[in-house]
Amino acid sequence: MQTDLVLSGMAENPALPDDMRRRLLRRWPVPVAVGLVTRDDLTLDVQEQLAAHPSATVRGVFVRYQPMDPAIRDRLLDDPEWSVRSGFLETVRQPPLPDEALTRLLSDVFDTPEPWSAFFTISELLDDFLFTDGMRRVRVAVRHPDRRARVHAAGYACWADLQMLAADPDPEVSATAVEKLLASGRPAEPADLPPHHTHGLWWMLGQQRLSRALAEQVAAAGDLEAVRCMARNRTLPADMVQKLSGHTDIEVRAEIARRGDLTAGQIERLGADPAEQVRTAVATHAYLTEKERDILARAADLDPGEAARWARSENPRLRRWAARSRQLPADLVTVLAEDPDAEVRENVALHQVDAPAGLLLATYLADSGQSALLSRPRFPAAGLARFADDPDPHLRLLATLDPEVDPTVVDRLTADPHRCVAQWAACSRYLPVDRLLALLDDPDLARYAAANPALPWEQVYAALCESADDADSE
Repeated sequence: MQTDLVLSGMAENPALPDDMRRRLLRRWPVPVAVGLVTRDDLTLDVQEQLAAHPSATVRGVFVRYQPMDPAIRDRLLDDPEWSVRSGFLETVRQPPLPDEALTRLLSDVFDTPEPWSAFFTISELLDDFLFTDGMRRVRVAVRHPDRRARVHAAGYACWADLQMLAADPDPEVSATAVEKLLASGRPAEPADLPPHHTHGLWWMLGQQRLSRALAEQVAAAGDLEAVRCMARNRTLPADMVQKLSGHTDIEVRAEIARRGDLTAGQIERLGADPAEQVRTAVATHAYLTEKERDILARAADLDPGEAARWARSENPRLRRWAARSRQLPADLVTVLAEDPDAEVRENVALHQVDAPAGLLLATYLADSGQSALLSRPRFPAAGLARFADDPDPHLRLLATLDPEVDPTVVDRLTADPHRCVAQWAACSRYLPVDRLLALLDDPDLARYAAANPALPWEQVYAALCESADDADSE
C-alpha cells in the first residue's frame, strides 16, 4: 500500500466522517494535512488543530488553505517558524492580506534563515511576493522602510510610483527608478526586438511605446501573431490604426475594433465588417457609457439592479459581465443561459450555481479545460457512458460519472493511457471494490482511489493501523 498517498486521499474523501479525519490527523499528521487542505469545508476545530500543530511542516501545509479563518490566519502570520510564515509570500489563493501584515511579511524576506537562504535568493523571494495579488503588494513594497524592497519594487512599479521612488532619499532607489522612467519613456526601436517569440516581445508590442519604424516593420513583416498583439497597443499612431482596421486578417481587425480611440468613421466601417467577430468586437466596446467603462475597468461586482439592467442590454459585453454577477436574479440566469452569445452562456455555466444542467454539459463539451464543472451538483451524469470509447480523453473520462455505466468499463478506464482518464476512473464510485483496493498499491493512482467515496475506509484504516503497529514494534 502507498501509505502516504492513501492517507492524503482518505483525508480528501467526502465519505469519510469528520471524527475519522481527526483521528488520521493525530496519527499521521503530514500526509493527512496535505489531503485536508484540498477541501473547502474544514470545520473550525480542524483548522485550529492544523494551525496549532507542533509540526512546522503541518502548519506550513495549512498556510495554503484558501478558506482559512481570518483569526487563525493572523496568528500564523506571527508563527515562530520562518518556513510557515514564508508560505504567505506566494499564496495566491488566500484573500488579500492587510497592508500591515504585508509589510511585516516583506521584512521577513530579508531575514531568511539558514538553510532556506541556501535554496532561495532574496531576489527570488521578492519576486514571489510581488507576483501575487496584483499591484497591492507592489504598492506596499515601494513604501517599505527597507531600501532593498524599494529597489526591487521599481522593476514592477507603475508610472506614478516610479515618480515617487525617483525622489527617494536613498541614491540607489532613486537611480533605479529614474532608469526605469527613462526606459519606459523611450519608444521601442527595431533593434530592441528580441530574436524569438518571447513574453518580452508580446509585452513590448502590446504595451510599450513603439517608434514608427518599429510599428511599420512589424506590420510589413507578415507575422500575424505580432501584428495582432501590436493592434492592441494604445500608442500606435493614428494612421497605423487606420491601416490595420482594413487588414486582411480577421483577428487583427477584431483587435483594432476593441480599441477605445476609434474615430466615428472607423467605428462605422468596422461595424459593417463582413466578419461577425469584428462586428461584435466593435459593438461590445465602442458604445459603452463612461460609467460602464469605469465598472468594467475596476472589475467591480454589480449591485442587483445594475446586474439586471446589464443582463437585458443589447451589448453582449455587458451581458457577459452580468452573467458573472453573484447578484443575478434566478429568472435572468435562465434567460442568459440561452443567450445567443457563446461567452455569455459560458459565464452563466462557470459563475451561476443555478446554471441549467444541459448548459453545464454543453460548456464542458465545448471546452474540456473547464473541468471544475464536472464536480458541480447539477452536472448531468445520466447517459455519459456513451463517451467511454471517445478518441478525446477529456470526453472519455465522462463515462466514469454515469450511474448506469458498466463497472467493467470503469475498470478498463483505470488503465487508460491518458492519465486524466485513469485518475477519474480511480475516483469513480462505480469502480468495482476489488479493483479499487488494488489501486491503493499503484503509485500513480493510490491517492485518487483513496479519495473514492466507495472506498471501504474502515477496512483500509484497520490495515493502516496494523501496518503502523508492526513498524513500531520493530
